[in-house]
Amino acid sequence: MTKRRKILIAVLVVTLVAAGGFAALLLHDRGAEYPCEQKNAIAMGTVISMKLYHTDEADLAPGALQVIDALEDTISWRRENSAVAQLNRSGRCENTVVAEAIRQCAPISDATSGAFDLSVGKVSTLWDFGGENERLPKKEEILAALPFVDYKTIRVADAAVTCENGQQMDLGAVGKGLACDMVKTYLQKADVKGAVVSVGGSICAFGCRDKAGTPWRVAVKDPIRTERLLGVIRMKEGFVSTSGDYEKFFEQDGRRYYHILDAMTGYPAASGLKSVTVVCGNGMLSDALSTACFLLGAKNSKPLLESYDAAAIFVDDSGNISTVGDVDFEAYES
Repeated sequence: MTKRRKILIAVLVVTLVAAGGFAALLLHDRGAEYPCEQKNAIAMGTVISMKLYHTDEADLAPGALQVIDALEDTISWRRENSAVAQLNRSGRCENTVVAEAIRQCAPISDATSGAFDLSVGKVSTLWDFGGENERLPKKEEILAALPFVDYKTIRVADAAVTCENGQQMDLGAVGKGLACDMVKTYLQKADVKGAVVSVGGSICAFGCRDKAGTPWRVAVKDPIRTERLLGVIRMKEGFVSTSGDYEKFFEQDGRRYYHILDAMTGYPAASGLKSVTVVCGNGMLSDALSTACFLLGAKNSKPLLESYDAAAIFVDDSGNISTVGDVDFEAYES
């Protein structure tokens, strides 16, 4: 890579970080044969970026943003009228999106021995990462909340979800990937030729931007030197989700506390990792798996990734990079 190219990429990353902090982004759009509709916006507490390739004059980005807003209205525990807020208040809700997310995540919770658990709400609200009351909870508070974290007691029957023991659901670990799934469905129905949609740490890429079907190039941020890129993933289509300790965090008494909580302890994960990037055929699962693998650590994640035909890129606390599965990843020189 030339020095000039490195500088241009660094400038691009700094710009995106200032706009809201992308974990991954699309590179090298030159040569696109189809007209490109671009849109940046704020939703789900993060930056949304879209590049939509289609021959119609229709303005599709606003509709895609409505899909994301509707999803947030459904799954955000912070929104009083959402299905998840209703579930947390009354112990019951009836919603197909919420029910299916909980159902699909149960095997991932099993694989992590409960470290990944969507019923972690009573603990995560104590920390309130990214919220107005972000803080380090007292040990006594966490110990009091942990008995209410237990995905095995959540009951799902068709669209109905029941929490009988006071559990509080938090779908933050899957929300952005789920948004990518739903936007993809919306755009495919609109006959978009191809698209890349980034919702914070999750990206969806499908279709093509030229008749040759040139692979997409998705860059991954360096979790240690966040103004730089770690490298680039080449892919025909799929979903990419990153979980890292640099996304939402605060520092107190010289220690960093970040939002990836181990549901068994109530504290941030201590797996020796800085970031995990998962490539998968499903957006929600890519999001869930990136969190689960961060909790498990690189060595213990391989069976889980294989069971979902997924691949991952791991960066440990020392900056060492390792991969699991079939991923076309090129690391940039440091």
